[in-house]
Amino acid sequence: MSTSSSSSESTLPKLPESESDAYELEQEHVHKVYNKIAHTFSDSRYRPWPHVAKFLHTFSSGSYVLDIGCGNGKYMNVRNDLMMIGCDRCEGLLKICRDRHYQVFLSDCMNIPVPTNTFDGVISIAVIHHMSTENRRLIALQEIVRILKPNGQALITVWAKEQEIENKKSIYISKHVKPSLLNMSSINMNDETKNELIIHTPRTEFQRSDCLVPWVKPTEQHLRYYHVFIKNELENLLNHISNIEIINSYNDDGNWCVIFRKIS
Repeated sequence: MSTSSSSSESTLPKLPESESDAYELEQEHVHKVYNKIAHTFSDSRYRPWPHVAKFLHTFSSGSYVLDIGCGNGKYMNVRNDLMMIGCDRCEGLLKICRDRHYQVFLSDCMNIPVPTNTFDGVISIAVIHHMSTENRRLIALQEIVRILKPNGQALITVWAKEQEIENKKSIYISKHVKPSLLNMSSINMNDETKNELIIHTPRTEFQRSDCLVPWVKPTEQHLRYYHVFIKNELENLLNHISNIEIINSYNDDGNWCVIFRKIS
């Protein structure tokens, strides 16, 4: 597998058929990519999403809140009266957080080194969609539930396959697309390539749920793996977990979002 700019069909990775395949795909097309693009990625992620900030404002002063996949820490100082802690798999982004004096640690979202029933709240923003199998996505959600205290609440957001809801396009597909970024990959839907990941054309509707999304720099392109969620898919995954109740679910500009509470 490669994170280079090559889009040759013969070199594109396939959907994982085993745990080792899934690990390798995420290692090459998620973790390594984010370490390579950490600084340019951070420069484009500086404004907290309003709905996430609103959720953080529901907690009482002094609450312990963990940001799983904290990136550059843009949610860490939304409220200075919370005990905000962040974790991420990307060392490059964690260094940016530490330079900003945030409390962060290195962790995979499937195995967080935190005792059970620790946090009053958890946010996981744009993280679960990088897990390459349904089972791995479920394990990541179960881990969030494990570290929540009873009555603790979590907000999960994932990228939506549907980028137009009720005739309203998301900002993602509404933005102008430079011609040089188009036609990065042809989509071949025949039986021979149905398990092969395609390269998504930026700022367009998603053709498949599993794809590689380019991060384009002036001289190179890096391909990030995404599983974009269809409507109710996140809720259906959460329904496999018995000790939670879903409080709210909604679409936020091309992202599916769920708030849930741990009940025991």
